Amino acid sequence: MGPLNRLCRSSGDGDAFRVVKINCGFDHHGYGGNLTTTTKYNLVTFLPKALFEQYRRVANIYFTVAAALSLTTFSPVRPWTTWTPLAIVLGISLIKEAIEDYKRYKADKEMNSRVVHVLDHATGAFEQRRWLDVVVGDIVRIDRNEFIPADLLLLSSETEEGTCYIETMNLDGETNLKIKTALDQTKELTSDTVQGFRAEVHCEGPNAKLYQFSGNLVMHPAGMKEVTIPLSASMILLRGCSLRNTDHVFGAVIFAGHDTKVFQNATSPPSKRSSIEHVVDKIIILMFAVLFLMCLITAIVFAVWTRDKYPAHWYLRPSLEELQYQPSNAAVTAVISFLVAFVLYGYLIPISLYVSLEIVKVVQSMVFIAFDRDMYHADSDTPAMARTSNLNEDLGMVNTVLSDKTGTLTRNVMEFFKCSIAGTSYGAGITEIERSNAARHGKVLPSNDNPNAAKHRERFFNFYDNRMMEGAWTQSADAPSIELFLRLLAICHTVIPEGPADPTAIKYEAESPDEAALVVAAKALGFFFFKRTSTTVTVRETTSRGTHDVEYEVLNVIEFSSFRRRMSVIVRDSSRRIIMFCKGADSVIYELLDPDHGPNKQLKAATSAHTSEYGSAGLRTLCLSYTELDPDFYDDWNMRYVAAKTVLDSKEREEKLGDLAKQVECKLRLLGCTAIEDKLQEGVPQCIKKLAEAGIRLWVLTGDKMETAINIGYACSLITEEMRQFVVQVPDQEHEGEGARPDADKTQHGAPPPRTATRISAELEAAKQANEVVEEQLRAALHEVQAMGTVSSKEDGAEARSSGAVGPRPAVLVIDGNALQYALSGRLSSLFLEVGLRCQAVVCCRVSPLQKAQVTGLVKSHGDVTLAIGDGANDVGMIQQAHIGVGISGQEGMQAVMASDFAIAQFRFLTPLLLVHGRWSYKRIARMICFFFYKNLLFGVTIFAYNAFTNFSGQYIYNDVYMTLFNVIFTALTPIVIGIFDRDVDRELGLKYPALYRQGQKNTYFNFWAITGWLATSLLQCAIIMVLVLVGCYPTMIDREGGDPFTMYEVGVLMFSIIIVTVHFQVAMVEEQFTWIHHFSLWASTLIWWVFLICFNYFPLWLSADLYYLFIGVVGASPQYWLMVLLVPVACLLPDFFFRSVRRHIFPSEHQLVQEEQVKLMREGKRNKSGVALPTQPAGTSGLVLHLFDRSKQHNTGFVPPYDPQSRYYNFVATETTGKPSEALQPTSIRNPVLTHLDQEMTKVTGNPYREKRTSSMLASQPQSAGGDGINGTTVMSPPGVPGAILTGGSNVTVPLQQVENPLNTSQDAAIMATYVAAMR
Repeated sequence: MGPLNRLCRSSGDGDAFRVVKINCGFDHHGYGGNLTTTTKYNLVTFLPKALFEQYRRVANIYFTVAAALSLTTFSPVRPWTTWTPLAIVLGISLIKEAIEDYKRYKADKEMNSRVVHVLDHATGAFEQRRWLDVVVGDIVRIDRNEFIPADLLLLSSETEEGTCYIETMNLDGETNLKIKTALDQTKELTSDTVQGFRAEVHCEGPNAKLYQFSGNLVMHPAGMKEVTIPLSASMILLRGCSLRNTDHVFGAVIFAGHDTKVFQNATSPPSKRSSIEHVVDKIIILMFAVLFLMCLITAIVFAVWTRDKYPAHWYLRPSLEELQYQPSNAAVTAVISFLVAFVLYGYLIPISLYVSLEIVKVVQSMVFIAFDRDMYHADSDTPAMARTSNLNEDLGMVNTVLSDKTGTLTRNVMEFFKCSIAGTSYGAGITEIERSNAARHGKVLPSNDNPNAAKHRERFFNFYDNRMMEGAWTQSADAPSIELFLRLLAICHTVIPEGPADPTAIKYEAESPDEAALVVAAKALGFFFFKRTSTTVTVRETTSRGTHDVEYEVLNVIEFSSFRRRMSVIVRDSSRRIIMFCKGADSVIYELLDPDHGPNKQLKAATSAHTSEYGSAGLRTLCLSYTELDPDFYDDWNMRYVAAKTVLDSKEREEKLGDLAKQVECKLRLLGCTAIEDKLQEGVPQCIKKLAEAGIRLWVLTGDKMETAINIGYACSLITEEMRQFVVQVPDQEHEGEGARPDADKTQHGAPPPRTATRISAELEAAKQANEVVEEQLRAALHEVQAMGTVSSKEDGAEARSSGAVGPRPAVLVIDGNALQYALSGRLSSLFLEVGLRCQAVVCCRVSPLQKAQVTGLVKSHGDVTLAIGDGANDVGMIQQAHIGVGISGQEGMQAVMASDFAIAQFRFLTPLLLVHGRWSYKRIARMICFFFYKNLLFGVTIFAYNAFTNFSGQYIYNDVYMTLFNVIFTALTPIVIGIFDRDVDRELGLKYPALYRQGQKNTYFNFWAITGWLATSLLQCAIIMVLVLVGCYPTMIDREGGDPFTMYEVGVLMFSIIIVTVHFQVAMVEEQFTWIHHFSLWASTLIWWVFLICFNYFPLWLSADLYYLFIGVVGASPQYWLMVLLVPVACLLPDFFFRSVRRHIFPSEHQLVQEEQVKLMREGKRNKSGVALPTQPAGTSGLVLHLFDRSKQHNTGFVPPYDPQSRYYNFVATETTGKPSEALQPTSIRNPVLTHLDQEMTKVTGNPYREKRTSSMLASQPQSAGGDGINGTTVMSPPGVPGAILTGGSNVTVPLQQVENPLNTSQDAAIMATYVAAMR
């Protein structure tokens, strides 16, 4: 014990094992205290660490070096003009860091100052201490609803059983309560006896395993032998949890402060940067290369000129031999000239780019996305949440969505629906999936609703079968099997009952909705579980023998894991029999069945047929089994099991426990299976259809059976009838989870046979054969999709990958988990990826959490922008692996949300997140960044060009003050407005035409040609400015009475004015949609330049220098100045204007076609203040029609707060017409006649042959419907004389109004619509 103590005490925070002496005042030297900090900085480290973070950006390093060089004597500019913008940019970033860190400091201070009752070992009394004063070995008392200050070993509670309930919301986001149990040896401790308790805890060192703990409690009873008791995670109370439904508990501190598991898990999520940011880094490197080249040219040319020409210019006094002008030492001159140019040409690099990007991204994410009412879920009062602002633009470039199924595509609200017992199927309901499958084949299934079923329905239970209800099963021939089946449901779980022992009032706290559904089913069918202690469960059983409360002693619980895929509970009943109940996946349970038990073979065949039937109906199945254990065998096994639990090394411990579990979980007897329904979320089929039309592939990664996954794929429109299905799976002998393991060779309750060389060779041969089978299936699928007309290379497939097309017939790949483990191997991964990318959808069944992350990484490696979406802890790896992680705040806690980049409440919210916010953010940020580099290149090259006219002597034409303010004042507002408010088409049109999203997938606005176009435009405009200004301001030309020509200073003001006007009107020319904010930014940014000139005239001469009374006295009074300010920008913009006009008319992009129709409609009607066409309306009309056409209410209103009166996030806004919350909450998505008319117009080529191909390609993805909702069947409103009907385009068929997807709400609105359509015709 001594060496172990020394090892533990000396190893400190990194110890592998530790010994904790409880309640003895022992100084645990080296163990961390309970003071915690989450701040990044303190007063001493803030400045150096924060600056280090800023200087990880290369641009900031450059500007700092340039500012430092400006302090030298040969700097061309005054030092403060370079330090000022640097200080502004760095200052804003440092202030932001300081504010964020101060918030963390306040939170830390509040937490460390909380109080808890700690036992003073000297006085034996409890006293209040702050959390930060708690140390390892202390005994603390936690009262109801208090938070736990450190990781504690639960010693006792106020309950007789020594149990307590804790809530782990702050730990893992789950709201359901967890039960914790004290040891039998300590659960009797009270406030009076705990002061005398002494013991040691030998346990593992600090680690991040939240749900695992290895350790032993060593007690030294007086006059008795030392007792070692194994500890488990069920006895540990973790810091951050809170005590619920228990008055108080006593616990001993094992880990404190940063050694606690919650802090061990507090690792930073993987750093993610958007694709555009990576390109920006490359552009900045390119600009640095250009800057270096310009400096090099300047240095070489000036050095040569100084050596050869400078001595001849006597008026420059070359005899002085100044340091930077030495004809005799050209090398020194070149070096100094290089440094001068390095400072002077620094305006090529946009110093304010990063700050502006941060501002724009924060507004996009924290305002537009977070306050979008279309992504607000009223039922759960949950808005969308952006947990990072770095990836906004990537939302507009997604190629592949990888999705979990349960809780993501489905609601994760489980209902017990059907079951199979002793080979007989029970339950008569029809699932949504069955109805969807029948509808696909033109069949209509009966409702099968039994009037008597309603009284039995409750939460988690939607089952009815008159053979089972109200005790009818007791008269069945299979009553003994049904009794065992229901008893297993009531016992084999970890559910915690809450409330009175009344079936109508009790509540169940379960770790998963599945478990709750099974327990509720047992209760509804006569086995009411109502009490749990640390060692017993009590069930009120209603059988043919009557109703009795039966207590079962729980001996062992072998918990469920994603690897085992089963759980078992060993109990002793009142007759002293030892029974093990086991439930799990069918593929696992079947391998554990007893081959010598006669009924197993027949039951397995019947149950397999039923599980397949249930899976086809979209139900989740579990197989149930049991076995009776021999007492002698159990005693021997349990002794070894307890010994294994005392092993401190966690890896060795898990291996031993796993082997022991295999020894007891065998020779099982099959009882049957359960089927639980998890319904699809609202709007999932429509969302998936929109994503497919947008060219986004969808990969579904689920743990369900293949039949279940395929049928749910059909139900949610992921898979359609016209798709060619490719199924990849391994032979049946390859068993999931456990691998090929012939349990039939086992002895009764014995270990599996040893892995001999022959057995290992056979396993390797089986794996080789399976690998070959998977490869053969994948190659066959690849050959067929190629033959179907898909592209055959990456170069040829660019268009197909961006559009999601795979040829004349789309394909879907379905692969199971066993085949997937071979497909992900190094040899087959590229083949699997190629097949998957050629398919419109991929469904991976029976996958593990690790395989989800591996598949995501494989798709990500291809270069596609990937988005992973899930709702549970098993989706965290996938979410963190993808470019963008989206978490759904659902029934499985908040683990996925806490690991995600964006959080939404429903899968259907992906549509506005990607097609609206993603597309807008991509276009806004791409255009904003291009504008930044355009304006800086234009400004910087003019400095270089003028310097060339002065033989690169370092002479600059502009005043250094307004050079400094170019980025931070004069052109700062416009790019921010572009990044926040730019918009090509409205939200409704963006959702109606999902094909517009493909522009982001192709990176249309930030690819090589787009960036080159902006940079080429700046170079062209620079040439025009230099030529026109230098010719127009020729020194012999005079436009003033005094006879003074333009000097360098006047030309500088003129050229800078032209640049300011040009860059802002360039933005005006490319803007898609103007608002008053756009006008304000353009005109205010331009006007502020002249306000600056006027004000700067009155500054002291030492500050204003050459600007002293220059504008008012000289430039402002010159007609030539104002004429050139008007004409030169026009000359600069004309080439780009003609190019854009020709391209728009001959090769228009998709969004421009939509814009033209939008403008046409605006011109045909009466304009409102926003310039939008409105239909003629009767006086006093308001409500729906006004809302549809009044775009003054719709400008940038994606973030307008919604209207839930109960929301804790938003205020209620009543409607004009009713003012009633209930009516305001009803969603309205009325078919807009403007959009209908747009459908008609988009199909017209209007005689332009260049547009036909582009128009048809964009509209090819639009849905066709019999009701005219598509292109060829355009729906228009009926005349006022035909109420309640519509006319479909191209026919005289009258369709009842009820069949229209979005009927009008009022007859008044219908009349207005009809009037509008008549006017259009």
